[in-house]
Amino acid sequence: MYLIEWMLWHMQTSRLESEGWQKVLEKYLTYKRAGKYKHEDDLPGIHDRVSETPCADGSIHGFNENYIELKAGATQAHRGLITYLSLMTLYVIYIHIKMTVLLNSVWFTGVYYSGRSPATIGHYVSGLFMVALTTGVFYVIARYARIFINLENFVQRRLLIRFNRITRQVYLHRPRFAGGVTVLDWEQLSLETIVGEEESAGIGRKLLLLWDPAITGLPHLHLVFVGKTADGTSDLVNLWEFIRRYMEEGPQSVPAPQKLLGRVPWPWQSAMVSLNFFRPLWRAGLRWQVACWVALASPGLAVHATGHWISLLLCWEPRWPRIIREAGRPGKPVPPLSAAADWPPLPTVEPAKKKPQRARKPRKVDADPAEQAPKGTEQSQSEPASSPPQQT
Repeated sequence: MYLIEWMLWHMQTSRLESEGWQKVLEKYLTYKRAGKYKHEDDLPGIHDRVSETPCADGSIHGFNENYIELKAGATQAHRGLITYLSLMTLYVIYIHIKMTVLLNSVWFTGVYYSGRSPATIGHYVSGLFMVALTTGVFYVIARYARIFINLENFVQRRLLIRFNRITRQVYLHRPRFAGGVTVLDWEQLSLETIVGEEESAGIGRKLLLLWDPAITGLPHLHLVFVGKTADGTSDLVNLWEFIRRYMEEGPQSVPAPQKLLGRVPWPWQSAMVSLNFFRPLWRAGLRWQVACWVALASPGLAVHATGHWISLLLCWEPRWPRIIREAGRPGKPVPPLSAAADWPPLPTVEPAKKKPQRARKPRKVDADPAEQAPKGTEQSQSEPASSPPQQT
């Protein structure tokens, strides 16, 4: 599925999230210009050799004199759950369409579909109500549920990344909601910190490559997870060294891959994807424990493998644009690098309008203390003066 890729792009482009993203990006660019990220200069670059055993087995779709093409994506192995929800959605749509056709057949036959009795006014009203209900279901699915269905169904089958050593460019093939097809500069690539980490720190991770907006000048951060899931940090380092040597030194400097990844979604490949969750434990020596866990979890693994395979069948194989397929060939044009104009402009978030303050009432002026005295006190003070003198 493309959950992480969609979330990253949605955070940068949606009206609700882009305000926070733009603030974070501006803060990062300010700190970078001020030199507060000097540790990034110590990371290995595209000219630094980091391994003596480059290897990309299990990650390559294509390999020739002009380019190498690798699989990409962060959560491709986790697809399957949304597929079952998609199948349930398709079933709901089928039921609504079927009932709509049956109930509205009275407009053409004058007879209720479940019998031969003449249709009544209620039958005609039921048909119109079913049309409105089906229209509402279609709107809700198209407006709200479609983006979640497209995370793994009715979308391109896989993410791809192609490194062309002739044009010195990197091509990303992603769904439109995750950035689309993008042309980036090899020289502007940044690498995740992986060199020098402990071997166990790389278990279950993938090689992370990114193109920093501070370097590319683009309004978006382009980030891609490359290759298979690693069994350790050495797998990540060796994969990066394979890519780096191919681009910098040529195909003769790296070992030819033993086997290229196929593009046909065979069912046993989905079964192996389910078993890959136990691969680190198997390589760690927990053989009999893994065998027991697989036996206990076999029903769940079978459900996951079936959903994974169906999700691949409900997708189509991605195809590069012609200019990228021909890039690097003699006499063919070099694809232009992606620019900010290739994507819709980032939404401008207007500052919240301040609520108008209510006019304050004029403050009452304190009255004279004599006027505030109680009436009973005035009378008590005036009575001795007005009372006649007592006779003795």
